[in-house]
Amino acid sequence: MTTRTDLGALAGSSPRALRWLGGLATAIAAVLLGWLSSGTRMGDGLNRISYDTLHVLTGLGGADSRVTIVYLDLPSHRTLGCDPARPWPRIWHARLVERLTRAGAAAVVFDVVFDGAGVDPLADVALAAAFRTNGRVVLAGELANASQRSGEGEWGRTSSVLLPYQPLLTNAAGWGLGELAVDEDFTVRRNFNASGDLGAVSLSTATGRILRLAGTRPGDTGSDRWLRYYGPPFTVPHAGFAQALNSNEISDEFFRGKIVLVGARPWAGILKERRDEFRSPFRSWGQQDLFMPGVEVHATQVLNLVRDDGLSRLPRGVEQILLGLAGVLAAAGLALLRPVAASVAALAGGLAVAGVSAWSFSRHGIWFPWLTVVALQIPVAWAGSGLAHSVEWYRTRRRLEAARKIAEARIREQAALIDKAHDAILVEDLAGRIVYANSRAERLYGWDLAALQQAGTTADLFALDGPKVLEARSTARRRGEWNGELRLATRPGQTLIVDSRWTLIRDDDGQPKALLIINSDITEKKQLEIEVNRSQRMETIGSLAGGMAHDLNNALAPVLMGTQLLRGRLEDPDDRRLLNLMESSTQRGVDMLRHILLFVRGREGEFAPVAVGPLVREVEKMVRDTFPRTITVEAYAPPDLWSIRGNATQLHQILLNLCVNARDAMVTGGKLTLAVDNVELAPNEEPLPADAPAGAYVSLMVSDTGSGMSPETRARIFEPFFTTKGEGEGTGLGLATVVRLVKKHGGFLRVESEPGRGTTFEIFIPRAAGTTPRPAAPGTEVAPGRGELILVAGPEQAIRDLVGEGLVAHGHRMLAAANGAEARELLRQHAAELRLCFADASLSGPESAALISARREYCPHLPLVVASGEADESLTAFLTAGATRLPKPFALIEVLGVVHQAMNAPGGGPKNGATIT
Repeated sequence: MTTRTDLGALAGSSPRALRWLGGLATAIAAVLLGWLSSGTRMGDGLNRISYDTLHVLTGLGGADSRVTIVYLDLPSHRTLGCDPARPWPRIWHARLVERLTRAGAAAVVFDVVFDGAGVDPLADVALAAAFRTNGRVVLAGELANASQRSGEGEWGRTSSVLLPYQPLLTNAAGWGLGELAVDEDFTVRRNFNASGDLGAVSLSTATGRILRLAGTRPGDTGSDRWLRYYGPPFTVPHAGFAQALNSNEISDEFFRGKIVLVGARPWAGILKERRDEFRSPFRSWGQQDLFMPGVEVHATQVLNLVRDDGLSRLPRGVEQILLGLAGVLAAAGLALLRPVAASVAALAGGLAVAGVSAWSFSRHGIWFPWLTVVALQIPVAWAGSGLAHSVEWYRTRRRLEAARKIAEARIREQAALIDKAHDAILVEDLAGRIVYANSRAERLYGWDLAALQQAGTTADLFALDGPKVLEARSTARRRGEWNGELRLATRPGQTLIVDSRWTLIRDDDGQPKALLIINSDITEKKQLEIEVNRSQRMETIGSLAGGMAHDLNNALAPVLMGTQLLRGRLEDPDDRRLLNLMESSTQRGVDMLRHILLFVRGREGEFAPVAVGPLVREVEKMVRDTFPRTITVEAYAPPDLWSIRGNATQLHQILLNLCVNARDAMVTGGKLTLAVDNVELAPNEEPLPADAPAGAYVSLMVSDTGSGMSPETRARIFEPFFTTKGEGEGTGLGLATVVRLVKKHGGFLRVESEPGRGTTFEIFIPRAAGTTPRPAAPGTEVAPGRGELILVAGPEQAIRDLVGEGLVAHGHRMLAAANGAEARELLRQHAAELRLCFADASLSGPESAALISARREYCPHLPLVVASGEADESLTAFLTAGATRLPKPFALIEVLGVVHQAMNAPGGGPKNGATIT
C-alpha cells in the first residue's frame, strides 16, 4: 500500500516530467483521433455539421437571378384544372417552353422524367416541336433498379439508365441524370457522380456542357464538386407553373437570359407525406422551412457552375496532415497551461479554427472538417491537460472527501440537483419512512413528499409487490444493494413497472443510515416487449394456418365436387337433403379457408380498385359465424356502390377491429350494423375535416348498441396503448391501427358515442377515379361441352377422378395423368385433338417441369388451367407458362366455368398469370 508521503514524493519529485509525458500521450491520442474519426459514424456526422455550419458562419450568399425555377405546384394544378394524381399534361409543358422561348430564356432544364409516350400523341408532337424551336432544352433521365452506397467522399451505384422518351430526346439539346447524392440525413452536399460505364452525367453537368460553363468539359463528371448553398429553401427566384404561362402576371424580363429549371414543388396536403424533398443545411439555425424541393437542389448546382463558386475539399492526404498538426499543437500548447488557462486557450483555439475555416470557405471555396478539431481534438487535449496536472488534483483530494461527507449529511440541500434526474429517487430511513422524494417521483407516483410521509402511503405504493419489497429492503441492508423489477401502484390507480435499485447509505462511522431507492419507469418498454412477443406468436400462427389451409384445400376440393356430382344421381328427397347439408357444411369450411388465406397472405403494399360491397358481405359472414348468438348482425350495401382504391386486407383489418370492439362493448348482447353508401361532400360540409378535399367518398359505418363511451374516454381512444379493457384483454393498438390504415387510404373517420347508447364509427374513403358502378354478377350456368378432349394431370387421384367425372358428365372427353411422364406421353399422342390441359400445381418441381416442357414442344397454344393453393411450389412455373389459375378449394361449377372461359377466350385463353376467382 502506497502511503500519502510516497504519493506526495512521487507527485512533487518531477512535475515537469510528468507534465511533458502527459502532453506527449495526449498529442498521440489527439492525432490518432483526428485521423480515425473520418471512418466512423461520429466522424461523418461531424463532417456534415462542419459543412452545414460553415454556410451559416459565412452568412447567406443570396442567389442571383441568373437561374430561376418554375414549380409544378398545387395551385397551378387547380388553376389549370389538372388532376394532381396524374402526370402533368404535356401540352402545358409545350406551352411553357414556347413562352420561355419567346421570353429569351438561356436554357430550359426539365427535372421531370418523360419516360414514355404521353396520353395525348399530339401533345408529344407539340412538345417535341417546342424543344426543337428552343434549341437549348435539357431533359432528365433516371437510374432504374439502382443501389447506392455512400461514405466519406465516395458514392457508388449499380444500375441501368432509363432514357427520356426518344422523340422528345431527339429534339432536345441534351440530357442528364436527375439523381442526387443524398447523405444519411437527407441533405445533398455533393455533386452526383454517375458510373463511367453508363455514359451519362448529372443534370447540372449536362446543362453546363450545353452552355459551355466552367468545369463541365467532356470527361469532367463533377464528382469532386461540393454544393454551395445560397440560403434557406426557396431562395432561388421562382414562379408557379400557371404564373409562368401568364405574361400579364410574370413578365418576359423575369426569364430573359436566365436558365429556367422546371420541376415539382411537393406538397403534403393529400397523402400527408413529403416526396422529392431534401433537408437544407440551414435547417438547424432558426429557419422555418427545413426542406427544399429537389429541383431547387439542381438549380443550386447549376448556379454553382454559372457563378463558378462551387465548393471543394482538400485532398485526403493534405487533410490528414492538417489534422495531425492540429492535434500536436493543441496537445502541446494546452499541456503547458493550468486548467483555467487551458480552458481559455481551448476556447480561443476553437474560435480560431472556426474563423480560419469560415475564411477559407468564403474566400476560396474550400471547406474543412473543422469540428473534428474543435469537438474532438481540442477537448481531448484539454482533458489531457487536466490529467497532466494530477498533482493539483491530489492536493484537492482531501477537500473533495470532506465535500462528499457533507453531501451525505445534506441530502435535502442537494435536492435541486437530484430533481433534474429522469428517474424517481426516494430516500427511506431504516424505519421505513420516506424522508426525501424528488420531483420526478412526485409526478410519477401522484403523491407529494408530505403525502408519501403519511402512514399507510408507502404500503399503498408497494402493495402490488409487497413480499418482493420486503426482500429488497432485507437484501439492501445485508449486502448493501439490491436490483430488480417492481410493480408500483400510483395514486390515480395505475400500475407502473420500474427497474428498481436499492442502495444502503452509511453515516460517517460506517453505520447503516438510510436506503436510497432509484426507480426507472419501464412500463412502456414492457408493453412493447409484450407486443413484440405477441406479434411473433401471431406470425407463427399465421404460418401454421397457411400450411393447414393448403392441406385442407386438397381435402375439401374432392368433397365439394363429389357432393355436386352426387346431387344429379340421387332421387330420394331425404338423400338430397342430406347431400345439401354436406355441401353447405363443406362450403362453409371453404369460406373459412379463404378468409384464413386472405389474412395469411395479405399483401400490405398493394393498392388496387376494391369493390366495397362484397368485402362488407365477407366481413358480415365472418362476424355472423364467429360472434355470440346474442349479437344480431345486419349489413346494408346498395348495388351501385363506387369502387375505392385500397388494400383489401387492410380494409378487412379496419372493419374487423371495429367489429371486435363493438362485440366487447355488447357483453349481454345487442345489435351490430354494417352499412356502406356513396356520399358527396361539399367544401366545409360536416363531417369533412379542414385538411381533407371535398368530393366523392364511400362511407363505411360500424354501429353497435353497446355500453358507449364517456367524453373523456372518447377523447383518448386513438392513443397507442390506451385501453379500457383489463390486463391481458386488450393491447390498446386496435383503434390506433385503424386510424393509421384509414389515413393510408387517404380517408378520415368520425365517432359518435354516449354512455349507455352505443357507438358509431363512420369511415370515409375517397372514390377511385374513373370507376363506375359494378355490373351484376353473371349467371352460373355454363354451356355444355361438345366432346372436347381435356387432359387432367395431378398427383391427387380423388381430385383427378372427380374433375374428370364432372367434365365427362358435362359433355367433354377426358384423359388422366398422375405424373409428368404420363402427361408428356399423352400430350405427344393426342396433341392434335386436345383442347385444354387441367393441371394440379401440387405436382412436384420435376413433374410440373416435364408437363410444361411437353406442352411447349407438342402443342404450345394449348390453353392451360392450373388449380393451386397458396403454398404450391410449382404455381410460379405454371403462371410463367401462361396458365389460368383456379384457387383451391373449388366447386365443380367453378371448374366448368374456367374450362369454358379458357377454351373460348380470344387468342386461346386468358393472358399469362390470370386468376379466376
